[in-house]
Amino acid sequence: RSAMSDLPYTIVVDGTGNVLERKLANHAPGSILKTSVKIKSNKVADGERTVVLERDMTGATSDHFNFDFNAEAINMIYASGSDGTYAYHGTTRSGGTLNLKSIDSPTCICYKGVSGTINNIPFSKNCLPEPKSDLLADRNPTCFVDTYQGGLSCCHHEIVLLDKDQEQPEEEMTYHMKFRFWFQEYSEKNGIKSHENLVRMYWQTEAWSTEYDVIKCDKDSADECVYEIKSNFTVRDMMQSCDVRKNPSCWGNTTEYDGINIIYAAGHCHAPSCLSMELYNADTNELLCRHDPVYGKSHEIFDELGYLAIPPCLYGPEEQGLMPPMYLSYDTNLYSVKKNNNTNAHYGEMASWQMRGILVKK
Repeated sequence: RSAMSDLPYTIVVDGTGNVLERKLANHAPGSILKTSVKIKSNKVADGERTVVLERDMTGATSDHFNFDFNAEAINMIYASGSDGTYAYHGTTRSGGTLNLKSIDSPTCICYKGVSGTINNIPFSKNCLPEPKSDLLADRNPTCFVDTYQGGLSCCHHEIVLLDKDQEQPEEEMTYHMKFRFWFQEYSEKNGIKSHENLVRMYWQTEAWSTEYDVIKCDKDSADECVYEIKSNFTVRDMMQSCDVRKNPSCWGNTTEYDGINIIYAAGHCHAPSCLSMELYNADTNELLCRHDPVYGKSHEIFDELGYLAIPPCLYGPEEQGLMPPMYLSYDTNLYSVKKNNNTNAHYGEMASWQMRGILVKK
């Protein structure tokens, strides 16, 4: 793992050499795990403590890290606190790659590109090759630390972006958020359910970089300034067969079903460069969903000047004015295309699909 947002398995050694294993939360302490390490030695010399640990290759639970015999390296992050208690580490953090050597067999010495850190945090991107994503083929700057220009990797926890002549203000801003939820009570009568469980389908057109650069066009040679990225994937690529009560992204037992009916589809498209997002059934060339940003033109609610909305695609009863749900088997091929205006460059752009659907058996 290369960041706390990855929720990594962690070994914590306090100021006296006591050892705990944790599953970190997103910039939070996380939870203590079942002990699986054995302390082989705990020594202090010249003010430096050295603790040697031993544990099995296979993790004791799903939250413990599994070591892979075939892995060539392990990505690591590490931090040091200011005293002997478990607390926020501040800026004393870094990371790197632990390269592994084979015993009694050749070890491949491979070049995997330039490595580095941003704000002492290891830079790591998982840009998939075609056909899942075309970022690598296009050499999009977001995939490589030596060409990275801006985006999420510059904005980790407590990192503040300032101009060179600015100083960090001492005061802190406090704000409050209010949420209101509407719900309907679930009921079941004569075997008929009032509601069906909606499973979460998620895919990134920029798979799986989480962001990408909109590269500025050459106005002298381009007929129009439009930047396009594409992705080919399947419904099965989004499937997560796990317990729905333990993770909101889980689908439950998928073996009892053959596919899914789409009920909701929404693309992630940033202003002001967003032009459109389209999702197709690649097997039939049928358009499943298209997004076109709607720009506000007045001071009325939901039509505010200077703001835009990206209405989602909704499927349901035709008498309610909705499109009928579209059935997709697990092996249905899907195709996503995202278009941006690239008159100017943009960093940290996203093109993910957040969808909901009902598991069905044909």
